[in-house]
Amino acid sequence: MTQNKKVHDHTCSKRNKLFPCMRMGRRRFLKTTGLTLAGLSLPMTLTSCNEETPYMISKPNAPQGSISVGITRKDDIENAVRSAIDLAGGLDDIKSGDTVVIKPNITGPEILLPARIYTHPKVLQGVIRAVKDRTNARNITVAEASAFMLPTKTWAWEVGILKVCNDEGVNFMAWETEDYLTVFSDDFEHIDFNFRVPLSLFDGSFDHFINVPLLKNHDMIPGTNVDYTCCIKNHVGVVHPLDRVGGGEDTLGEALSHPTLNMGIHKVTLGDISAELNLAVPKHTMNVVDALSIVLTGGPAALAMDSAKPGLILASKDRVACDSLAVAVLKHYAKEQNIDKPYVNKSVWDQAQILRAQQLNLGRTKDKIDVIDEDVDNISDILSQWI
Repeated sequence: MTQNKKVHDHTCSKRNKLFPCMRMGRRRFLKTTGLTLAGLSLPMTLTSCNEETPYMISKPNAPQGSISVGITRKDDIENAVRSAIDLAGGLDDIKSGDTVVIKPNITGPEILLPARIYTHPKVLQGVIRAVKDRTNARNITVAEASAFMLPTKTWAWEVGILKVCNDEGVNFMAWETEDYLTVFSDDFEHIDFNFRVPLSLFDGSFDHFINVPLLKNHDMIPGTNVDYTCCIKNHVGVVHPLDRVGGGEDTLGEALSHPTLNMGIHKVTLGDISAELNLAVPKHTMNVVDALSIVLTGGPAALAMDSAKPGLILASKDRVACDSLAVAVLKHYAKEQNIDKPYVNKSVWDQAQILRAQQLNLGRTKDKIDVIDEDVDNISDILSQWI
C-alpha cells in the first residue's frame, strides 16, 4: 500500500422538516403548491413543475478535516470496488433501515461506438452489494435520467444495468418519469435560470446518495470549459432532461430552438455550471469511479474515440478529491498514447469543475487529501500527474 506524504451534511432532509405541508401527502402537496405535472411530447414520459416558486438551495458549510481517495486494481471487479470503498473510509454512515439512492452514468449503449460510455454493470453491482451489507435491498434505489432518444429504463436494460438491479433485488427509478422540484440559488454565478431536479432528492425518500460515474474525456461540445466528466459532471443526470438543453423550456421544440452554446446548461462555462448543479446534492455518502476502461478523446460519446483500460476503481466521500485523482489518471494514460488535448498539460486544480466546486464548499484542497492505493503498480506515474 502506498500513501502520498501530503494530507492530500446536507443529506436529503426528512419530508416534514423540508416541507411541513407535505405531512398532507405528496399528491395533495403538489396540488396545493402548484407543482403540477405536465405531459410532454417526447419519446419518453417527462414530468415538469411550475416555475413560479423555486425552492432555494445554497452552498453547504466548508468541509472539515482531511479525506481519503482510495484507488485500487484487482482482477475481480467486486473486490476492487469494495477495496476502494474501504480505503476511502467505508460505508459505516449507512445504518440498517436507511434508504440509499445510487446514481450511475447511463449515457447509452456503445452502438457503433469504439468505447464503453456507461458505468460498468459489475461496478454498479459491487456498489450495490457493499450497500446491501448495511441495509436491506428494498431500501436501495438505482436512479438516473439519461439523454433523450429512448427512456432511461430502455438504456438501462440495453447496457445490463436493469438486469443487475433485478438480480440484486433493488429498485430502479427512471427520474424523468417521477415528480420534479424547481430550484434556484443565490450562490449561482453561471446558472441563470431555474432548473428542475427529482423531488425524491428533497422529500426524505433517500438518506444517502452514492455517485458511480465513468471516467471520460469531454470534448464533444467544443468551446466549453469542460475537459472531462466524472463525479461532478455526473450530476447533469439529476437535472430535468429539458433543462439540460433548453433552460427551463417545456417542449422539445422550444428546448432545441436555442443556438449552439446557449442551450440550457450547455454554455461556454459548462464546467462552472456543472459544479453549481451539485448544490442540489451537497452531500455524498460515497463516490465510486469506474476507471476500468476510460475515454481519452471524443468523450462522452462519438464515432471516433480513443480509450485505455487502466483497470482501476477510485472512491472517496469527497467528489472534488475523487475528480482530481481521476483527472490525473486520465492525463497519465493520454500521455502514454501521445494524445494532445487541453487537459493533458493542464493542472488538475485548474479544471473549471474542480475550482468552482471548491468555491462552493463541495470539496477539499490538495493539502487535505490523502491518496491510498492497493495493488496499483503505476501509482507513482499517476501521482506525478496529480498536479
